[in-house]
Amino acid sequence: TLPSTGGGSVTLSEVVASNKFTVLYFYNQDFSQGCSIEAERFNQALGDFGSRKAAVVGVSMDSLAKHEEFCTAKGLAFKLLSDGDGSVSKSYGADLKIPILGKFSDRQTFLIDDKGTVVGHWLERDGTMANVKTPAHTTQVIAAIDKL
Repeated sequence: TLPSTGGGSVTLSEVVASNKFTVLYFYNQDFSQGCSIEAERFNQALGDFGSRKAAVVGVSMDSLAKHEEFCTAKGLAFKLLSDGDGSVSKSYGADLKIPILGKFSDRQTFLIDDKGTVVGHWLERDGTMANVKTPAHTTQVIAAIDKL
């Protein structure tokens, strides 16, 4: 359970249970160039995800206040969760520690079915994730849903 934009908290098991698919994506930092474009791409594809009964949820270690500011500035219509202590990122293997710079969520996307099974996983640093600065990654996730 993590604090969520729009108020309250979100429990992943509740999101998973109420959708056919959940797209859980971890990203480094609000307002960074790549993460901003990635969030905008997911936002632009919300209709495509929604028609497939898939919810999109973003997670980073940024504060809830920063997430709210980011959602407002970018017009995001999906929830961002604040993993302030990095525990959820770590449980998904999505924690990244960079000397001097600190801890971040590593850019990864998980596709989870309504039973809670991870049925797709894309990782930027191993090359399985298509470019997030173009629609390629959201198209990649949608294509994976369509194959299931």
